[in-house]
Amino acid sequence: MGKSTVWLDNSRIIAMVAVVMLHVATIVMDANEIGSTYWWFGNIYNSLVRWCVPVFVMISGSLLLDPHKQEDLSTFYRKRIARLLSPITTWSVLFLAWHFIKETLKGLAPTGLELLGKLLSGTPYEHMWFLYMILGLYLFTPFFRKIIAGTTQKELTLLITATFSLAAVNHIYTSFIASESKLFINWFLLYVPFFLFGHRIRSAEFQPPKIMLWGTFLISSALTAIGCSILAVQNDLPFGLYFYGYLSLTVIPMSISIMYLLRDWNSPILTSHFTHRLSFLTLGIYLIHPVILEAIIHTGYATKIHPILSVPIVTGIIFITAGLGAWTLSHIPYLKKSI
Repeated sequence: MGKSTVWLDNSRIIAMVAVVMLHVATIVMDANEIGSTYWWFGNIYNSLVRWCVPVFVMISGSLLLDPHKQEDLSTFYRKRIARLLSPITTWSVLFLAWHFIKETLKGLAPTGLELLGKLLSGTPYEHMWFLYMILGLYLFTPFFRKIIAGTTQKELTLLITATFSLAAVNHIYTSFIASESKLFINWFLLYVPFFLFGHRIRSAEFQPPKIMLWGTFLISSALTAIGCSILAVQNDLPFGLYFYGYLSLTVIPMSISIMYLLRDWNSPILTSHFTHRLSFLTLGIYLIHPVILEAIIHTGYATKIHPILSVPIVTGIIFITAGLGAWTLSHIPYLKKSI
């Protein structure tokens, strides 16, 4: 494995840890009164990792948008889309079945139309939305490559800036004025700027000063936590959640700054082999981790201990357990394609 890809493997692993922490911190917030001490700790942890999904999108862009890759449409779709369709199909069926069983045991068996609605909304389980969204980016990647090949760096920068601006305005509108579309088929459009920026950050030599990057990250994180709290207390939590949006005015700079910081991290975690293997398992960890989180929620462990300890401890337990599950599945014929 070449040195140039070490930071991408590192980024994928750290982003996966951040996803788990985000979900654990959200549980803490949901279990406590808005503005309480425990709620605030959950809010701080949550705000510090809102960059996780944008970083995953930027990683995909950095890997897929190389205009020099010579692949026709059929080759690209056969290699990339097939890699994604198997886990989407398998886990959508599993999570829909799980939802049906759980609701049926409560005496609230969902209808086929309700299950179809969850599928069309891209949420057989809440976290599945990301795979449905990224599928749209994959579908248009060959055409994005042509755009990149035919534009200068200045033109690409202007395109990224324009699409970020449109996506940020859309997020403000959907957060405060009207709800977003429930169909998953157009979600990917809002993440195009992160996808393009992933290519931009890998191909450009420019590296901003670390003090500026850390300053941007910390200020953006603080503003995210404070903004969420102010709006949640004055109005209601849904208003405060604007700041948690991956395209909010605080999360965009937070995500860009952390991606630059990650690009400068070229030393593998433990060993190159371990880092590359763990990076490969992150999709499986992403798919499996909600099952473990739900089991831990029933124990009450995640919310009874002070969150300054419970959030990182539970995050570690879930990440390691899901990692072992993904590693096990990766060694089982017919199942390894599901992760």
